[in-house]
Amino acid sequence: MTNLPDELHTALKEDIYKRENRDDVYSVLARLNVTASPTFVEFYKKYSGSFWGNSVPYELLDLCEDINNIESYTEICRKEHCFPDIFLVLSELSAGAALVLDSVTDKVYEVDFEGGNESLLNGSLKACWPSFYEFLKDYFEGF
Repeated sequence: MTNLPDELHTALKEDIYKRENRDDVYSVLARLNVTASPTFVEFYKKYSGSFWGNSVPYELLDLCEDINNIESYTEICRKEHCFPDIFLVLSELSAGAALVLDSVTDKVYEVDFEGGNESLLNGSLKACWPSFYEFLKDYFEGF
């Protein structure tokens, strides 16, 4: 049984999206001191990006490949915006905003850095997706 939406099998069927080294996923999560949902782990164990969806205007970064990845942007936000270990930054900081995953609740937020980051930190920001699974469904919708 899979924790991933069916849309992914169509959207990411090309070999270029297949992850070569699955152990890298666990290494990055350990370095970031994060325990992510089974859906998150399965997605990044299976697929390597970065990715562009049809309906969400952000580039979804790879966890560990490339220079710009979830690990590097998460570290930037931890240093510059005091993000605690529970948050993973899923996209580049484009137009002053980014997609952020709360690894404890599995909710995905669109965070602007003109006040939204403070709302995220104090718990008042409303999630855009109730889970990483629902985020993936929306992100890869239409493939």
